[in-house]
Amino acid sequence: MSKWIAGAVILIVVLAWTMSGSEAVRVQTALVDHRELVVTVQEQGRTRAKLPYIVNSPVAGHMLRTDLVEGDRVEKDQVLAELALVSEDSRTETTHRANLAAAIARRHAAEASLAEAESALERAESEAQRRERLFLDRMIGEEERDAYRQTVQAAQSRLLSVRSSLNAAMADETSARALLMGSSGSDSENPTVQVYAPASGTIQLVHERGDRVIAAGTPLFQISNEDALELIIDLLTQDAVRVNPGDTILITGWGGDDVLMGKVDYVEPQAFTKYSALGVEEQRVNVVGSLLENNPQLGAGYRIEAAIAVWQQDDVLTVPTSALFRRDNSWHVFLVENDTATLRPVRVGQRSRDYAQVLEGLQRGSEVIAFPSDLVQEGVAVERVQ
Repeated sequence: MSKWIAGAVILIVVLAWTMSGSEAVRVQTALVDHRELVVTVQEQGRTRAKLPYIVNSPVAGHMLRTDLVEGDRVEKDQVLAELALVSEDSRTETTHRANLAAAIARRHAAEASLAEAESALERAESEAQRRERLFLDRMIGEEERDAYRQTVQAAQSRLLSVRSSLNAAMADETSARALLMGSSGSDSENPTVQVYAPASGTIQLVHERGDRVIAAGTPLFQISNEDALELIIDLLTQDAVRVNPGDTILITGWGGDDVLMGKVDYVEPQAFTKYSALGVEEQRVNVVGSLLENNPQLGAGYRIEAAIAVWQQDDVLTVPTSALFRRDNSWHVFLVENDTATLRPVRVGQRSRDYAQVLEGLQRGSEVIAFPSDLVQEGVAVERVQ
């Protein structure tokens, strides 16, 4: 029994000697130096058509079949669709034709009244001029002359009234003819209505392909505005308050190798509630930006990775964030001095993913331990590894 106890004691002593040996801890190190520091807010986003046009049906009618599909390029004022006006039933059509006949009759009556009023005005003006000469020759009195002047004024008012009646009759006739457009016996030379593209762009959605009757105001197409895109990035509200119009946007993860450049246009004033993948309720707000140069490979609704630069400075004393850790409610690093780890508190300012701004505690050229493990403690010997 005593032999076993002696062996255990020897084993404990050997282990203690091994653990307390002078073998150095292998560590990676980095230097504190002046660098360009760009602080970004990163989030996924998407592209969206910028102010697209929604083309609606101007009238009710039978839309003829269209051959346009999503992705087709259209030019401004290009014909997108044709609408054949819907015929009325026989009873309604008869009523409309009777209204048209009455409107035509009123127009003819107004034209006849106009001719009569013009003739009456001409005669009244002639008589008034004759009475004016007689008055100057003192052959008639002032009262008779004024009476003929009043007759001219009455004839002029009558002419204006008749012209207004003629305009109203012509408008009634136009309205009555419009109600008969598309009917079997219509006199219209163009029984269809053409729908034109409001701008050049790409067709993004085809809401109606035709061969059916549609109501007025029915959406037909969605067309991009000169293929312009905008960037939609939904940020947490606590991150969005750091973003300002004009901030640079670095765009990756869109499918290409290049980093695309954009800028922030505005932050929407209204936030919304969104649930994360873990079911956590978040308050988010959309940041809207635009590309500095259009990329023909990008389309509406594409996924992107966006990094918005909210702070940037060229010559900043920085330390790798991999060297920082929290202890006693403050930031610390392990310095390498004479191949020994030394604990040093630091005060940092702006931070990016890779580097942090040093405000106090370090100087340029200081060597710090990156990713310090639990084996690294104050006064521990260290060995650098590449």
